[in-house]
Amino acid sequence: MTAAFYLLLAIGLLGAFDVLYFHTWRGRLNERAECQREVLWHTVRHLIYGLQFLWVPHLRFQGAALGLLAVLYAADVFVAWADVWEERDSRAPQGGLPRGEYFMHVVLSVLVGLYLMSIFHAVWPDRLLPTGLRVDPPAVPVALRTLMTVMGVVALASFARDLVRWFAFRRMPVASLPKQPPPRRIVVEALIPAPVELVWERTQDPELHTAWDVRFTSIRYLPECDSRGFHLMDYRTHLGFGIEVKGWGRYLANTPLVRSTFEFGSEDFRSLILKGRGLWLYERRPEGTFFKTVFDYQTRHGVVGELLDAVLFRPVMRLGTEWGFETLRRWCAGDEGALARGRSRWRFAVFCITRVLGRTPAPEAARSWLGSGNEGRESVTAPSCGELVEVSP
Repeated sequence: MTAAFYLLLAIGLLGAFDVLYFHTWRGRLNERAECQREVLWHTVRHLIYGLQFLWVPHLRFQGAALGLLAVLYAADVFVAWADVWEERDSRAPQGGLPRGEYFMHVVLSVLVGLYLMSIFHAVWPDRLLPTGLRVDPPAVPVALRTLMTVMGVVALASFARDLVRWFAFRRMPVASLPKQPPPRRIVVEALIPAPVELVWERTQDPELHTAWDVRFTSIRYLPECDSRGFHLMDYRTHLGFGIEVKGWGRYLANTPLVRSTFEFGSEDFRSLILKGRGLWLYERRPEGTFFKTVFDYQTRHGVVGELLDAVLFRPVMRLGTEWGFETLRRWCAGDEGALARGRSRWRFAVFCITRVLGRTPAPEAARSWLGSGNEGRESVTAPSCGELVEVSP
C-alpha cells in the first residue's frame, strides 16, 4: 500500500495546483455560466478524492467490503471521463484548454493509471479475508499520513462549499448571470483634503512622487521623448541586499488636473511585470480632491510568474498602492511625519499583515480592491475607468 500512498499524495498535490491555478485563478470557472456543468464534475471529484485521502493512509478493506472501493473507483473513472467530455464545450469561449493545463492533465492521467494498478495489486489478496475494515496504515512517515488526512478534510470541506455555491449560482436569474469573469485590475482611491493643484503636483513630479510611494525608490525623466512628445521615465526599486529592479514608464495622454493615462513595463528578468497600462483620475470635491487609480499588467515567467502574481505579488502591489495613497492623503492634509512613516518598510509589512488578517481601513482612509475599476464611491468616474485598455494576452 506504500506505493499507492505516494502516488495518491503526488496526485493530490498536483490536483490542488490544477484547481487553484488553472480552474480558480486563470480560468475562473466558478464565475462563468458556460462552465457550471464542468464545475459540478469538479465538485463531485472533491468528494471522491476526499474519501480516498482519508482511507488510504489509515484503513484496509477486506472481503465483501472491497465492493465499496470498487464503487468509489468506478465513480472516479466515470467523473474523469465526464469532465473530459464537458471540457470541450465548457472551455470553447476561452479558446480551449491552456497548454499548461492540458499537460497537467496528461501527467495526472498517467499517475492515476499507476495509482489504480497499485491499489488493485495491494487490495486483491484481501478479497479472501473476512468482510470488514481494519486499521492498517501503510509504512510511511506519520507527518505524510497527517498531511494526507488534512488534504482529505479540506477536500470534503471544499465539496460542501462548492456544492452550496453551485446551487446558488444555478438559482440566479438568467439575466443576471455574468457573461465573463470580472477583471482583476488593481483599483485604489482616496478622498484627499487638499486642492487638486496640490495633489497634481505631488503625484506628477517624480521626486515628490517617490516621497510618498513605497513601491519606488527613484523615478526620473530620460532625455528621450516618444512621438507624442512625452518623456520616457526610468523607475528603480531597491529590494535590499544590493538588488535593484529597473522599469520604464511613459504617458499615453495627460489632461492637467483631470487625468493621466500611462504605460509601464520592465525589461528586467527579476520583475514579474512585463508590461501594463493604467490611469490616474483627479476630481474636485467640496472636501478636497477625489484621487483614483486603475491599472493592470501582464506577467513574465509563464505559469510560475502568473502563480506568484496571484498568490503574492498582486496582493502586495495592491496594498502598496493603497499604503502610498494613504501616505499622500495624510501628507496633503498637513501631516509632515506621514512621509517618514510611509517609507518605513517595517510599517508597511505590519500594515499588509493586518489587512490580510481582516482589518478594514478607516472610513476616511484610502482603500483598494481588485475589480473592473468602475466600482467606487462615485459612479461618475466609471466611464473614464472603463476606457482602460486591456493588457492581458
